[in-house]
Amino acid sequence: MTDNRYLTVSDLVPGQRLKELVLPLCASALYLSQGLVPSQEELRKASLILITGATDEIQPLFEHSSLPPSTPILFLSAEAFVPPFFQHYRDKFLLDFMSVPVPLEVFLHKINFLCRMQKICVEHHANSTTFNRQLDALATRDGLTGLYNRRHLTTGLMQVMENAKISGEDLSLLLLNIDFFSTVNKTSGLQYGDFILNDMAARLTTSSRKIDSCYRFSGEEFVVLMPGAGLDEAKKTTEKIRKACSEKPFTRGPTTHSITISMGLASMQTHNPANHDDFINMAETALFMAKAQGRNRLHIFSPLNCPSQLSPRKSMAFLKDSLQRIMERTKNSAIASVQLLAKNVAGPDHLAHATSVTRYITLLGQQLGLPGQHIETFHNTITLCNSFRSLLHNDLICKPTQLSHKERKIIDDLPLKLTELTNMFDYFSDEREVLMCQGEHYDGTGHPHGLKGDEIPLGARIFTIIDALAAMNAKRPYRPQLTPEEIILELSREAGKQFDPFLVAQLLTVIEKNHLLHLDHAVLEHARRDLFNTFPELNP
Repeated sequence: MTDNRYLTVSDLVPGQRLKELVLPLCASALYLSQGLVPSQEELRKASLILITGATDEIQPLFEHSSLPPSTPILFLSAEAFVPPFFQHYRDKFLLDFMSVPVPLEVFLHKINFLCRMQKICVEHHANSTTFNRQLDALATRDGLTGLYNRRHLTTGLMQVMENAKISGEDLSLLLLNIDFFSTVNKTSGLQYGDFILNDMAARLTTSSRKIDSCYRFSGEEFVVLMPGAGLDEAKKTTEKIRKACSEKPFTRGPTTHSITISMGLASMQTHNPANHDDFINMAETALFMAKAQGRNRLHIFSPLNCPSQLSPRKSMAFLKDSLQRIMERTKNSAIASVQLLAKNVAGPDHLAHATSVTRYITLLGQQLGLPGQHIETFHNTITLCNSFRSLLHNDLICKPTQLSHKERKIIDDLPLKLTELTNMFDYFSDEREVLMCQGEHYDGTGHPHGLKGDEIPLGARIFTIIDALAAMNAKRPYRPQLTPEEIILELSREAGKQFDPFLVAQLLTVIEKNHLLHLDHAVLEHARRDLFNTFPELNP
């Protein structure tokens, strides 16, 4: 006589009683026994699967693409051990095992539990899908305009460029900036400024081609990526965009403004960028030239024109005018724009020197225990000085012979020119003090004011010694690179004259700790001993 209080082996085949017990609790449960092959639709809809067949027939089920990983699977067997294949699939599916006979109460509790688990898993999957979609939107879309953001551009541009190379098609990159946007923000408020950015995004989307992609690059800057478009086709799109922005005022309530945009354009096949950063830099350089030439226009990248337009004879006037036109950017953007101009004029030597100086200033600043904010100010100062020096006097810097007295006087006047240029920007006040004094010497023989010792700001003293180290450790047009021994000798010789002796001592430690020069340890020790003998107050 069958004991109805238990689920037994006889209930598994043909499984009628099993179905009668389970279906009231889980109407979409799927019962599989030996020889039964489920369809894709049955697997997809099942919220619980009960298996009583042989394991060799069951295993192919787990390789089926229609089986959701969130569907619980209960294996019922007369055996008292867990099937070996569980070990292989337990991390991929919700597998459970039950040996029969088993009390009916225990079995029904298991069914209830697995049904609840399936619901939780489905909800979790739906929530995860929604959450991941939202995360993806946050990671790739600009929160204000809804356009793709800069991160999405920089991470995806490499692949887009690679696809263009493989297909043999051209690719154009347009970088545009809203003219005088900060003035609009100041006069009409940030909310109206946000409205302009939103409306600008809409006009970009409707004016560009369907296959183009639009990005908010930063602040009031936008990028349009045009796959398959050479310069001729890209110019037609850019003119359409320019007119869409300039011919219809931006009106919100009682406030209305006519807006113009400046644009820089570069093409892969015409300009052959080395990488995605180079591609963006080309468009940014072209954008800067569009600003400098009067705004509300397109400028196509033309590297051969940059040096001639920035010749020493008219560079001061050009720089003053151009810097006023660097559109209301943040401090870092302004510095980056100036550095980019210098790179196009001075070439790779400028970048190499700037890289060396930046590294040395970081190491010395850390050795001195300076706050990160001060080190950043020194970085900005050195970047501005090197960039302006190249822009104003690249012909003298590249001269293959020693400078004449007259030419040296021109270089000596650089601090005054740097002060005049940076006076255009209030946010360069910290850097300006260092720039003004970077030509001063510790013994008072420098320029322009003949300051001496601690009268010279620390930043200027640091700049002087670091700039000199980087220059000595590089080849110059008028002399070969100095040997490590010659560099140490020059630092020691100029301690108390051109350089602050305390900074010389600290720099020797930095050189030793970071292996900046390939030197015998005895050379450094000898230099340090001579320095302490000359300046006993430095001796620890």
